[in-house]
Amino acid sequence: MGFPLLLILLTGNLRIAIFCGLIACMLPWIHLNIRRQKRLQLLNSQLADSLGIMTNALRAGYSFLQGMEMVAAETPHPLAGEYKRALREMQLGTPTEVALNNMSRRVGSDDLELVITAILTQRQVGGNLAEILSNIAGTIRERVRIKGEIKTLTAQGRISGLIIGLLPVVLLALLLVINPGYIGMLFTEPIGIALLGGSACGEVIGVLIIKRIVNIEV
Repeated sequence: MGFPLLLILLTGNLRIAIFCGLIACMLPWIHLNIRRQKRLQLLNSQLADSLGIMTNALRAGYSFLQGMEMVAAETPHPLAGEYKRALREMQLGTPTEVALNNMSRRVGSDDLELVITAILTQRQVGGNLAEILSNIAGTIRERVRIKGEIKTLTAQGRISGLIIGLLPVVLLALLLVINPGYIGMLFTEPIGIALLGGSACGEVIGVLIIKRIVNIEV
């Protein structure tokens, strides 16, 4: 509430304050989404090493749960926290399949979902789990490497999308502070409101198109 009231005092225009207040309300969601994506990327980068620990534990004669305990103890966060939570659920009586599926649903990682699917399949039909996890670890490492190369090659496009998305908003905010009367017509005149709405829609469409172009699935 404080930010829109401050804008009303500075600009004397209720519509400008509402517009900027809506933008300010989106910032926490954007920040949360960025943090979630960074956490997911970090978790995916740790997954192959954790599978290596699990594979070595199984080959040394440890059980699957003992291997998970070793992974939880030796893997850094955030992946260690997810393993510890799954182990805690199992210790409280939750079936292993349910605990692993809960872990996959919480994390939302395609790589982790592949690992858990392989583990659950092996528990049903049998097989050498250590060899299965070793092969999956190699696949995940290759995917991480390819994703890194794609990220490097598409860096220019992602930066262009960021500039295209932020530049009009920054310029609008500067004009509101420097000369509210000059830009205020966009919020008071019908044609100004229509132009502002059309510009906002165009910005959103442009950012989504650029994001789809540079977001290459592996």
